[in-house]
Amino acid sequence: MTASRASHTATPHRICIYLCRHHSLASVFVALDIFRMANQLDGVRRFEILRASHDGKPVRHADARLDVDGGLELLQTCDAVVIPSLWAQGPQAVAENPGLADALAALPRRVLVAALCSGAYLLAASGRLNGRVATTHWFLAGHFQSQFPQVALQPGENLTHDGNLVCSGGSLAGIDACLYVSQLLIGRERTRELARLLVTDLQRGPQTLFAPAGWGQGPHGHGDREVAAVQAHVAAHLDQPLRLEQLAALVHLTVRTLQRRFLAATGTTLGQYQQAQRIERAKDLLEGSADPVQAVAARVGYQDRAAFARVFKKVTGVAPAAWRQRHR
Repeated sequence: MTASRASHTATPHRICIYLCRHHSLASVFVALDIFRMANQLDGVRRFEILRASHDGKPVRHADARLDVDGGLELLQTCDAVVIPSLWAQGPQAVAENPGLADALAALPRRVLVAALCSGAYLLAASGRLNGRVATTHWFLAGHFQSQFPQVALQPGENLTHDGNLVCSGGSLAGIDACLYVSQLLIGRERTRELARLLVTDLQRGPQTLFAPAGWGQGPHGHGDREVAAVQAHVAAHLDQPLRLEQLAALVHLTVRTLQRRFLAATGTTLGQYQQAQRIERAKDLLEGSADPVQAVAARVGYQDRAAFARVFKKVTGVAPAAWRQRHR
């Protein structure tokens, strides 16, 4: 956060929420409520909230008629643009909102853009995420990466910030993204007060806290037989180190081809996939067995208990013993 962004002047920051018929209404209203609630902190109007559609006309959503304040020209006048979640309708939204891609690409670099969950599809279609770190819902990661291979997707993360671009994971992780935008614009202390008012944390940890094993495969599975065979082999040998040459030989591919196809199919690297599988298995063992933490670590490929504990806490947010106590 920079001092220039965390301004406390009397002039409210302009927030533009983009609306189309594919949005999750929950995500839309989460964004509206967070910035409106910020204006209730101590009677100071910190945010001016605008709504825009591709043509400046009300949006005919399946569940509501959404009024707007104008069209895409509003985006240029704002300090931040928020793109709510699209459920699993990212590709359809991209096809029906081509003007948004051009508008986002033309935005001045001073304008923050926050994509909530699958709203990242609309941001990625603009080219702004190429070469940038981003995230989206773990369930969509494989498909998203196949559509936008130039994005440095980190599907295990709940929140990413690269330059002036903010992305979040699941729909309710939009709360984290909006609070993060608030931090950048009005400062951490005021935003901490806002989080207390909303009865939530400023950020709730990685998506790996919630994603099941195999979370990188996308909404319909990837359909790559060789990759599926490698996944099965890795999952069955979690106590063994990752040997790329051996795995490539197993499915008659070169190491380079296997790495490329694995990333395209699952949205993760082989190393990331193995780690996710190891931690998922460790969770099961901690919850369902009385094995000491050292034994659990060894069964999932970690001979050093301290190293296992560090990785486990990084992924889940808690130490192995604390996980066991919480979930048994």
